[in-house]
Amino acid sequence: MARLSPSLALVAAASLLACERAPPPPPPPPAAPADPEIVEVKAEGAPKRELLVDTGDLDAVLKRGALRVLIFGAEETVLPRNGASTATDVVLAEAFAHDLGVRVETIAVPRFADLIPMLLEGKGDLIAARLADTRARRQRIAFSRPTTTVSELLIGKKGDAAVPKKLAELAGATVTVRASSSYKETLDALAAKDAQGLLVADAPEDRDTPLLVADVAAGKLALTACDSDLFAHVSAYQPDAVALFPLKEGRVIAFGLRPTNPKLKAAADAWLVQHALHAHATEAAQLDLEQIKKRGSLRVLTRNNAVSYFLHKGQQQGFDYELIKLFAKDHGLRVDVVVPPEASDLMPWLLAGKGDVIAAQLTVTDARKRDVAFSAPYLFADEVLVQPAAAPPLAALAELKGTTLHVRKSSSYRSTLDALQAQHGPFTVVDAPEDQETEQLIAKVGDGTMPLTVADSTIAAVELAYRTDVQATLPLKTGAEIAFAVRPTSTALRGALDAFVKKRFRGLEYNVLKQRYFTERRASAGGTAAAPSSGSVSDYDALMKERARQYGLDWRLLAAQAYQESRFDPKAKSWVGAQGLFQVMPATGREMGFTDLEDPGQGVHAGAQYMAKLIDSFDSRIPFKQRVRFALAAYNAGRGHVEDARLLAAEQGLDPNRWFGNVEKTMLLLQQPKYARRARHGYCRGEEPVKYVSEIQSRYDNWLSVVKDTGVDASKAP
Repeated sequence: MARLSPSLALVAAASLLACERAPPPPPPPPAAPADPEIVEVKAEGAPKRELLVDTGDLDAVLKRGALRVLIFGAEETVLPRNGASTATDVVLAEAFAHDLGVRVETIAVPRFADLIPMLLEGKGDLIAARLADTRARRQRIAFSRPTTTVSELLIGKKGDAAVPKKLAELAGATVTVRASSSYKETLDALAAKDAQGLLVADAPEDRDTPLLVADVAAGKLALTACDSDLFAHVSAYQPDAVALFPLKEGRVIAFGLRPTNPKLKAAADAWLVQHALHAHATEAAQLDLEQIKKRGSLRVLTRNNAVSYFLHKGQQQGFDYELIKLFAKDHGLRVDVVVPPEASDLMPWLLAGKGDVIAAQLTVTDARKRDVAFSAPYLFADEVLVQPAAAPPLAALAELKGTTLHVRKSSSYRSTLDALQAQHGPFTVVDAPEDQETEQLIAKVGDGTMPLTVADSTIAAVELAYRTDVQATLPLKTGAEIAFAVRPTSTALRGALDAFVKKRFRGLEYNVLKQRYFTERRASAGGTAAAPSSGSVSDYDALMKERARQYGLDWRLLAAQAYQESRFDPKAKSWVGAQGLFQVMPATGREMGFTDLEDPGQGVHAGAQYMAKLIDSFDSRIPFKQRVRFALAAYNAGRGHVEDARLLAAEQGLDPNRWFGNVEKTMLLLQQPKYARRARHGYCRGEEPVKYVSEIQSRYDNWLSVVKDTGVDASKAP
């Protein structure tokens, strides 16, 4: 009797588990109308979160047990991918709080101009928002020692012959920046002396610097300014923006503190000296472990895809990313992520010193061992054939004869197929584009545009957790080793990685990660629900109605969303740890004051409040029902991905303020590397939020017609 290899069995287990956890997938819901109804309900008055007001010094922070850190912008992070993080100050503030022995309370401030007033009012203890130390700001607040020093750069559009090439050419040019930014002070000083005739235009205060850089790259603005560290990050996904020349050198970035808190400032200064922060994270350097520890960061080369590294609901995820974070934690290091443009760049970038280690599902091959050193393997996988779900599965290698397979030339799959040609060919191997991830090739097999491809069984397991249009069949190679890669000269780092793998392999944290990424079903519950006949949708209707009135939502919409998230199971838990009827992330729940999301009362309240918060986060000039759809998509995938899709819609000539037929189309494009690498938040499995919004809208339309609510439905009247 034939036996499945362990890793191929993993693929089968993933499919079986998905089937056990949910009934067979129902037929797709009817397509939503072009502009279906969503009822807007007048809110009864949701209580606003009142921030603690406390202007106390260090002793007050220690007594409270929390350092309140004011940050700028949305609570979601962007996707670091160039070894430069825009959240460096936040990371430092968290480390400083840990040294003090207190927790961190992060307070997101939508307008940069409000940071200093909120600090002075006592609504925070410290600003960690890449705040530049300027003369005007020093008259209001105190600054810590520098967290870093940057240059302020003039940013233009690549290829624009009209951009100024030097300071003297700025006369008559228009540079757009926020009035509250340090760039404004720099440009005003230049306009008064060295660049007379320079025009400085004020950008909206809620439009941050990366968005202004995007506007310049798109030709919407002529020029803007950006600091050198931030531009190192932004340029990774805005290649059409170019740094022209420095406007100011040696600009200090630091924590902002109240002048009346000298003890807290002294503690922050002392900690920063002790930390000995290095500002060279983006420079190429061929370092071994001891030098890396002195720098304080491990630069990890990886891929922005559904297995190694991605952003989901504002959190950095990925099996390889989370595993290397455990290693970094063991050695007291932070992780700086570097994502090269193509998979074939991973090893050249490592050898050039642009990263310290590759963590990207890299298979060990003899050819690769000639260039890099591999750690002990942390995964074993089969290389399996991926076919359309409806095709008869190939059962023997001899059946490869006459077939056509698409794989990247740089992949280990290509060498496997080349080795099989002599005995089991001839068959045709087509070189797939190097910027295509294995997941994209699998998707093409699923939609019929490609006949066959090859994937590691681990990657296939992730795809089978989502897809029903492909199958993983014939193993072409068994027991392939997947390992970290380092430079041959990084002997101490390799030894530490070997020890880490030996220590963690088979351990609890490792097995939890493996379970989460390679066996658990990731898609939301979905499916269809029977049309209610009694006027009741669930056992939780009363809770839904109460919170819907409070937050100005139709309770039937909330019910449709709760069914999508959990099928009305208050004990449900997702693969990333979201809990309750509305599958709220525990950290998000805690920020809103909810500690038991499995309690139906708290779970419904948390879901309704978070939905209302997401709706309010979009421009109020956008029609309500469109904001609701954007909020639903953001609830599923993260707000940042929705904003990326809206920007892309505008570029594509679509309406960025309408979901159906517009932003939903560009949401799907974020699955493609050529679009994802130019998106601020990177790769997104866009088919998930598209399906999520469509199914909830269809279910809501159904319930709207059969479950009447006199009070709510009356609000539809003009």
